[in-house]
Amino acid sequence: MIKLLKFLQLNLNKSQKKIIIFLFDILLLILAIFVSFIIKYESLNIYLIDNIYVFIIGIIIFVINSFIFNLNQQIIRTFNISNVIFLSKFIIVFTVIFSIFTFLFNFSNSPRSIPIFIGPIFFFIFVSSRLMLVYATQNINDLNEKIPILIYGAGSSGVYFNQLLKPTRKIVGYIDDDNTKVGRKINSISVYSYDDINDLVKLKNIKEIIVAIPRLNISQRKIFLKKLRDFQLKINFITLGQNQNKSKSNLDLDNIRLYDLIERDLKVNYDLNKEFFDKSIIITGAGGSIGSELSRQILMSEPKNLFLIDFSELNLFNLNKQLNLIKNQFKINTSIKFKLLNLVDKKNLELFFDELNNRHQNIDFVFHCAAYKHVNLVEDNKMFSFKNNMLSTINLANLSINSFVKKFVLISSDKAVRPKSMMGITKYLSEVYIQKISKKSETTNFSIVRFGNVLGSSGSVLPIFRSQIENGGPITVTDPNATRFFMTIEEASYLVIQASIISEKSEILLINMGKPVKVIDLAKKLISFYGLNERSKEYPEGVEIKITGLKKGEKLHEELLTNEKSIKTINENLMIANEEDNIKISFEDFQIFLNDIIENNSEIYLDKKLKDLNL
Repeated sequence: MIKLLKFLQLNLNKSQKKIIIFLFDILLLILAIFVSFIIKYESLNIYLIDNIYVFIIGIIIFVINSFIFNLNQQIIRTFNISNVIFLSKFIIVFTVIFSIFTFLFNFSNSPRSIPIFIGPIFFFIFVSSRLMLVYATQNINDLNEKIPILIYGAGSSGVYFNQLLKPTRKIVGYIDDDNTKVGRKINSISVYSYDDINDLVKLKNIKEIIVAIPRLNISQRKIFLKKLRDFQLKINFITLGQNQNKSKSNLDLDNIRLYDLIERDLKVNYDLNKEFFDKSIIITGAGGSIGSELSRQILMSEPKNLFLIDFSELNLFNLNKQLNLIKNQFKINTSIKFKLLNLVDKKNLELFFDELNNRHQNIDFVFHCAAYKHVNLVEDNKMFSFKNNMLSTINLANLSINSFVKKFVLISSDKAVRPKSMMGITKYLSEVYIQKISKKSETTNFSIVRFGNVLGSSGSVLPIFRSQIENGGPITVTDPNATRFFMTIEEASYLVIQASIISEKSEILLINMGKPVKVIDLAKKLISFYGLNERSKEYPEGVEIKITGLKKGEKLHEELLTNEKSIKTINENLMIANEEDNIKISFEDFQIFLNDIIENNSEIYLDKKLKDLNL
């Protein structure tokens, strides 16, 4: 029997399984009617032909009732009191309708009391069959290889999620910090203390530990990660799905979030974001990592107009879907315009601003995020990247002044500090251009926000490391001593918004990125979160970390300041860089210098002119 069920479970799709169970239920009904006649007549000699109408009417009522009650949607692998209540209602309604039909039609040779017998008999057979199916299904799953795990949390959530995890995992025990629960059993599963984990890992070959405590905040998650990482187990957190409703069995397993890797807790104060209410805002590079997160956060402040510019059709298409969902969910009336536009194309950019001016739509904020940022790609395409990053900044800044934009924010990078790569050089020269044009502007407040690596952004190290680990390694690190500043997209975007609000004219604001992190340490931490080991003599099958060497344009350490001077702001996570423009030429001469490089359109000439700057 078990082998037959296992064969059906493995070889049939969901629809086929539903059909078989439905036919099986009809057989149970026929059996229940047959047993009812036997009890009524106290004899096995039942003339089925004479009572065939009872069977036909019973099956028809059952089929109709099944569709009304969605009987085939009931989950077979679990069976509890809610299932019993559901089946009770189903069979009561079936029995009442069957009794009415029997009374109205008065079938010959069939007593009107038959439905009264059928109801309880059918209920008994039905419930018994379901319990047998659940038992058989659990035995089938036990025959398959299951991952031996521990559940951290022996409270109501841990017990509830135990049932959802059973089909794929073997629950060895619960872990709980409450000493009154330790030593007890919940549904035959023992509760252990934190101190027992090490022994359980060795004795029971535990592979994974799941923290079954929903809605943990960032600090609490980090505490658990710190407590559990030394056991070399895969660590998962249980979260509830979008409905945030346990009754819907909407279970998600959340392996690792970006902020779990960073030893910092950001204090968020969204009250300042109210500054954007009823304002008109332009975001360039809106489909990128930072641009899209800025769009989401600013939209929640209900601005009047949001103009989102990107050169990627796919990025804008995806962003459009995301923002429309937010608008509908929170009933936001913001007008959002998605502009497929290349900022290097000065004429089309002018037409866009002319259109805004003609409609008397004054722009309050411009966030300039658009740029080529991938160091190695930019290095291999120097001239094209230089033109893109510089002309986009020049065109947008000039038109912002002409259109009386109130605030312009350039998104810069730590690679602009003593730049070694072409990407860093273009960011540095963009900063210089904004500093110089700011002194000429009487209408637009220009500022610069500078920060380091954003975890989870396109091309950042974390998704690369995750992909490498999931593919069996190796993880590639440029240098064992390489360090970087790291921050999540959400943190960086939030602080960019705060910086735009508090910034004064010509200021370079630095985001407090915390202490620089060794990239190799990040890799090692991520390996441990997956429950794996770094390759060594002790663990020859572990994940290898391969040192590749620094590529052209890459630095061993990044910096946020050209000097050690910075000024505090009202936000402890933002500082003002006390830096001067080091290119000591006039704004007009600097424009000529940049245009000369762009018009020559030669990498050799580009390298020569940049060398003259002594960056």
